Amino acid sequence: MRLKKTKLPLLLTLLFMTLSVSIQWGCDSYPTKHEPTPTYSYRFEGGLVKDVNTDFTHIIATLTRDDSTLPGAEIRFGGDSLAYSADSTYYRAVFPAGDYPADSYDVEIRDSSFFHDTLAAYIADSFAIGTVLPTRREKIPSESVTLTWSPSLGTNGYIMAVVKCDSLYTQSGYSEYVIPMDTTGTFPNEIFTLPNDEPDTGLYYLYVYSYVGRPDSALSANILPVPLPGQLADNIDENDLGGRFGTIVVAVFDSIKVVVQPP
Repeated sequence: MRLKKTKLPLLLTLLFMTLSVSIQWGCDSYPTKHEPTPTYSYRFEGGLVKDVNTDFTHIIATLTRDDSTLPGAEIRFGGDSLAYSADSTYYRAVFPAGDYPADSYDVEIRDSSFFHDTLAAYIADSFAIGTVLPTRREKIPSESVTLTWSPSLGTNGYIMAVVKCDSLYTQSGYSEYVIPMDTTGTFPNEIFTLPNDEPDTGLYYLYVYSYVGRPDSALSANILPVPLPGQLADNIDENDLGGRFGTIVVAVFDSIKVVVQPP
């Protein structure tokens, strides 16, 4: 008896096609899903104050994500970490102030794996008040108070400030931007008078600040002898990050006494 021949090539072809279809359907049934990385909008505000009068440098900043306070971020200035505080600010105090000399520094901002950016900040060189007029360090009603100071290399501008000696670092006093940028300025006479135009007698401390960038006026108010005159425009404008940051160097103060009669 003869065995019937089986067409093996055809059977193998059909089996291979069946397996191929099964495998193909198996792959399509369980696609790999990649969750999109969330995109956020960040705002960074802050400033650095280098004050040789207290011999401290303070760095303070805030960071928000989609307008919400962000406590878990990492903020570094020149490689040094800022600590998150209960008042929703990132803060660092350094003694002595000279530990941050005039130079360029990286400001690093990191929010886990969602966001990372590095900004550049520059601290201007130290400088000093040169002369105070009247030179006798006493002012009568008819006189104006004028300051001159040495240049601060790398600065974007200067601020003059004055406050009574018992009101330092209390957000009191008077300050103004020196416009056009110069190394001399005169205070308005009215800041040394009372509402009735009588002299507001007493001892006043005189200050000059050198600033770079756009330091935040509200955040820096408590760490300056006198707050900034006002807020300058933002200087951070990137795809996912906006805001402002800058640095301030405070020169050694001078003083003048306001009196009613000439000495």
